[in-house]
Amino acid sequence: MTTKFIGNYYAGKWDSIVDSLMIKDGQRVAYGENFYKNVDGRFNEIINLWNEAGYDKVDTVEWINYYPEKDFPKLVVEDFEKFTGLKCARAWISRLRPGKYAPIHRDIDDDMEKYLAQGELIRYSVFISQPYVGAVVVVGDSCFHCETSGNTYRWDNFMDWHAGGNCGLHDQFMFHFLGVKHNG
Repeated sequence: MTTKFIGNYYAGKWDSIVDSLMIKDGQRVAYGENFYKNVDGRFNEIINLWNEAGYDKVDTVEWINYYPEKDFPKLVVEDFEKFTGLKCARAWISRLRPGKYAPIHRDIDDDMEKYLAQGELIRYSVFISQPYVGAVVVVGDSCFHCETSGNTYRWDNFMDWHAGGNCGLHDQFMFHFLGVKHNG
């Protein structure tokens, strides 16, 4: 397994956060439109893999990201730091709408060096939507479907290849956290 179940975080508290995000735009990421900056070519491997596999630049490759303080309360991140005993390097909530997918990829972004400079990165993902048929997430050799809201998984490697698809009828939201051990 490339993930380990560690418990249920914020059980019963995610619905109000998800409801508030349903009316926010967030940061839409779509292949072929605004796939980050890629000024230094850091996304070329993923782009080349998608091209070779036949992914096209139609609007089905899309996800939406939401960030603490801007889109949801920072308290969520602070509480998760206590839950894990780690300091937050990066946190976000992702949204995958029906009919959309995020093909196999690694999470890298324009600030990766800043996160890596803080120490060893440890990744957690929390399923925050209510379970619905059709939304699937794959991390390495782990596959998730109809997860209970709050189910939390620690990744073996924060850079594991992963993907998601939503062939259901409801949006899927997940909370993601990259943490580092506190010094001292």
